[in-house]
Amino acid sequence: MDLSTIFGLIAGLFLIGFGMFDSATGGVPSTFFQLQGLAIVLGGTFAATLVNYQLSQVAQLFKIAGNAFLGKNQQDPISLIHRFVDLSKLARKKGLAELEKELPSLEEQYMQTGLEYAIIEKDKVRLEKFLDNELQNLIKRHQSGHELFFNMGSYAPAFGLLGTVMGLILMMHGEATSSSVSDFANQFSDPLQGLLKNMGIALVTTFYGVLLSNLFFIPIAGKLQNHTNEEVHVCEMIKTGIIGLHQKEHWMMIQEKLITFIDKDSRDVFRNIS
Repeated sequence: MDLSTIFGLIAGLFLIGFGMFDSATGGVPSTFFQLQGLAIVLGGTFAATLVNYQLSQVAQLFKIAGNAFLGKNQQDPISLIHRFVDLSKLARKKGLAELEKELPSLEEQYMQTGLEYAIIEKDKVRLEKFLDNELQNLIKRHQSGHELFFNMGSYAPAFGLLGTVMGLILMMHGEATSSSVSDFANQFSDPLQGLLKNMGIALVTTFYGVLLSNLFFIPIAGKLQNHTNEEVHVCEMIKTGIIGLHQKEHWMMIQEKLITFIDKDSRDVFRNIS
């Protein structure tokens, strides 16, 4: 569970609710709650997403969003280094083919697939190409999810503005069609108050668009991008370790290469427990 995502959304909604609070009435004005405005923004954003993407991609919307809340349990870099050191010692002692028995115990799919190919592939260049292709395919799969939410984040404010324009048009149309003496008298008695009230109602859709875009869609896209960057970093680390095993490098050399992937504090921790 990614607590930062949940905490961020709760904090954002709380602060926005606090900003909407009207001390004079002791609550949030009902003007902020408009089903029609919300329907225009959400419905329009979803419709535009359907136009831009295949139905099969849009069907994965909630699953993709769930990754931002659940996250993924990434392999701990320090334990990964220890794992490769153990595999290197085993490979030097009994041969690379002996590592096939270790495949079911590997948690990372990329590591399992890459090591399996390394056992049967003798050429280093082809192995590197295979590992690169696997990594690029992983990035492309994840990128489609990021882009989907980034695009939704750009659609929402546009449909919010559209709803505002629609509200202003209806407001001006209503003003122009008020022709009876009583309507004219009522409007003339306090025209500014009525205009401001109708203007506020019209602007609510822009509020919805900006809110959904900047608190939900774009931040979720950013969180998914961060998760991908972390996973790619681990995969790059795994790739280096697998090539080291394939080339039968000494475990100390593999260890030193993998240490370069972790930050200074983690390096100090690793050296202290090694």
